[in-house]
Amino acid sequence: MINNKKIKDDFNKNGFVIIKKFPTNKNCNIFLRKIKKYSNKDFSPIMNPDRKEFLIAQSNDKISNFKYLGEKANFLDQINKECAFFRSVMVNKKILNIITKIKQRKISAVMSQMIFKEKKTKYSKQSWLPHQDNSYPKNKNGNYITINIFLGKSSRINGSLFIYEKSHKFGIFKYKRKISYREKDSKPGNFISTKKFKKVDLNFDKGDMLILHGNLIHGSYPNNSNYSRPLYSVSYIVKGEKFIAGLNAQRKELN
Repeated sequence: MINNKKIKDDFNKNGFVIIKKFPTNKNCNIFLRKIKKYSNKDFSPIMNPDRKEFLIAQSNDKISNFKYLGEKANFLDQINKECAFFRSVMVNKKILNIITKIKQRKISAVMSQMIFKEKKTKYSKQSWLPHQDNSYPKNKNGNYITINIFLGKSSRINGSLFIYEKSHKFGIFKYKRKISYREKDSKPGNFISTKKFKKVDLNFDKGDMLILHGNLIHGSYPNNSNYSRPLYSVSYIVKGEKFIAGLNAQRKELN
């Protein structure tokens, strides 16, 4: 049973909380099976797979390779249906309820991203630099939250996350701006250099959900293993709060 008070207290104190086995292994497998239909050969991250226009824009290679018009039409129809599935995960009532209890205010989903870290592919080596998720939308009140649903087991060797303890309590830090979508150097993230906080590695089982304060400094390791490290990341904002949409993410309140 989920203890909302403990989740809220831990989140406010530490800037993150882990909920074990939130989706079942079966549901993780269903999600992975659906999203992998839209991956390219490099298993690049997919931005906003819940939006038809985004999924089409990131599936151009697949669409152009179809020989027959009917195949293209069927693929686009499939996109239309499965976008609704990806959106349903974002606005899952249990997730919204947990985040609402944390913030004590109504919450809206604003964007999502699928990060595969598929073993032995170009993007398996992707390692996010220490950064704050809120350095992108720049919500001044710290009311930006990200969840990561781990669709497979995750540890340092296959590219898990690290956090800097309690760094969420000091607003948005100065950072070096970096390209953070399909970057060329495999090191995305608006880089923050800090030795002020304790660095902690996090491990996850399949189905675990990490809830992160938007101001908590965190990053990830490269995947140097024979195991993939897929996760679905979704960001939320307190309803009515101001934020920057972004040229790539195009954040907007979705529910």
